[in-house]
Amino acid sequence: MINGSDNAVASGATDPRAVEQWLKAGVRVVNHPWLHAKVYVAGRTAIIGSANVSERARTGRIVEAAIRTTDSETVAEVREFIDDLIRGGGRDIDGDWVKAAKRLFPTKRVAPPWEPTPPPLTAPFRLWLGWWNAEPRGMSPVQENTYKAAVGELPPTYRVRARYEPDGRIEGLDADGFFQRGDMVVMLQARNAQLVEFWESRLAGQGRQKSIVGVYLRDNRLKRSVTNADVRRALEAVGSELPEEEEPDFGRWLDQPAERQAVLDLWGLEDPGEP
Repeated sequence: MINGSDNAVASGATDPRAVEQWLKAGVRVVNHPWLHAKVYVAGRTAIIGSANVSERARTGRIVEAAIRTTDSETVAEVREFIDDLIRGGGRDIDGDWVKAAKRLFPTKRVAPPWEPTPPPLTAPFRLWLGWWNAEPRGMSPVQENTYKAAVGELPPTYRVRARYEPDGRIEGLDADGFFQRGDMVVMLQARNAQLVEFWESRLAGQGRQKSIVGVYLRDNRLKRSVTNADVRRALEAVGSELPEEEEPDFGRWLDQPAERQAVLDLWGLEDPGEP
């Protein structure tokens, strides 16, 4: 099993030429795009450590550590761990993957830095439910430049590409410092709701022209169409309700487990809890 994500290949971390050799030798190769574990099983032996199957690890250019065990219970658990990964998100690699990966793989000796694809929402996060302006439009030139500068500094994984897309919002000055990076936000708009991750707030302009541009990230895997009415019904089912638009801060934190899960269910997510 390898990390055959576009990021891993484009950075040079995964070499499709080596994968092609395995396929030609009859080896089954499985791609898991979130893989970071270094676990190996051969017969009755398991190795768990930090080393990749790479030239740098082989030649000792970097310091690695690993544990080698023949304990039958441990080896069985390691095999089960690998099987679970295959069942949970693995896809068999074929010749079509090799062709596409070769186009992504860097031909220069110096590969770009690897920006690992972020994992699913498994880390605990705070969850805010509130009302927003319907669309991220109407920015002044100063606000637009501030937003573009913020997007230009995002890691490559978060820029406009297949999985993530940045979203800019004009907000009041009191919004500065309200959210923390990693907070999740349910934006109630004119009709539809969207779930986004807060990235940062930036001050735009000077003097009386100051404003805050909020930068959020949309995960394009969450393509379910969710309306405000859907959110309202989900909350009513657990004895709660939508915040009023005139409430302080135009919303509230969802801190009750039943509320959080009811809302996250609309996007097919399990609640990992609060930090």
